[in-house]
Amino acid sequence: MSPPAGLSVGVPPKATDAPHWPFLDLVRFGAALLVLFGHARGLYFESITRVPDAGILTRLFYLFTGLHYEGVMLFFVVSGFLVGGSAWRNIEVGRFDTRLYLINRFSRIYLVLIPALVLVFLVESLGGHFLADTRFYAVRPLFPSEVANGWTWNQIPCHLSALQGVACAPWGADPPLWSLGWEWLFYLVAPVLFAICLLRFRPLTRAIAFGCLWVSLLSVLGIGQWLLWFGIWLSGVGASLLAMRRKVPVLVGFAGLALCAVALALSRTSLVPGVLADLGVGLGLAVAVSCRKIANAAILESIAARGATFSYSLYLIHLPVGVFVGGVLERLGWPTTLIQPGPTAYAAFALIVATALACAFFFAELTEKHTARFRRFLSRVPA
Repeated sequence: MSPPAGLSVGVPPKATDAPHWPFLDLVRFGAALLVLFGHARGLYFESITRVPDAGILTRLFYLFTGLHYEGVMLFFVVSGFLVGGSAWRNIEVGRFDTRLYLINRFSRIYLVLIPALVLVFLVESLGGHFLADTRFYAVRPLFPSEVANGWTWNQIPCHLSALQGVACAPWGADPPLWSLGWEWLFYLVAPVLFAICLLRFRPLTRAIAFGCLWVSLLSVLGIGQWLLWFGIWLSGVGASLLAMRRKVPVLVGFAGLALCAVALALSRTSLVPGVLADLGVGLGLAVAVSCRKIANAAILESIAARGATFSYSLYLIHLPVGVFVGGVLERLGWPTTLIQPGPTAYAAFALIVATALACAFFFAELTEKHTARFRRFLSRVPA
């Protein structure tokens, strides 16, 4: 993927504050639901390969609830669009405030992450004490979710730094947190990359700075899948710039949606390599939301807006909560192994999903006011 400098076209915007894009709320909440559905299904359902004569509805259920990894790719696009696009525009017009940027990113990440880690620790401790004889706590790692016995001591500071998956293994009580570490890294790297692209450097100076940045990243992180994730994140940045500055035809936007949908379906098959499917998901969505009319589409607006407000909380706590619910269900007499699709499995799935949604909603309600208050406090602290 080429750097987003090539997308800096047209007259710089007069205002650096991006408008609200209702469709992105729908994508955020939908992606969070995909992650939740995938992990909830994995706690009770046998693999589709062990389901003989699965009907079309069963296969559709498995397809729809097997897209949790792809849901993270959707998150990366939305994050690049909202956070990266705003950073690019502010650097471009000379209004980027590093302190305010870090305050906003810190308050957005940590003021919810730290209480969530405490909650996860408490839920895991309660389950390990009262439900220790159930499959959900007696079997570690718990496949296919890969939940392990909490976090090791060397992982705790890494999680507190939001660098799990980057600087330490993400596995433990809450495996889905792997993507948060990369998200945080992208937040820190992107302004440096954008400044190199946009500030008035001589060509040789720009080339040296660009080379030093990438040599540093590759020497620390190596050549790996993170490059794909960062590329997908940057595609969201490009989509944001296009949506603000160009009138992308609706047909192009619909073509992007079609590409994203096809790639989502193909990701559950062996017809294309996983890397190509991930690129199709990310780039397809980026093309779609680069169309202003699609990004502004108010589909299920009230539900999407409300869901988007607690999607981050849902991402942070849904799996430990689901594991705890599974342990309680087993204690109440539900099956002690993964089972075939049927009324029992679907009921367990529904209970896990409903409980995770309720817990995330109330958790977000509790942390939202404190987050806003602390952000205002930090912004008033003298530099």
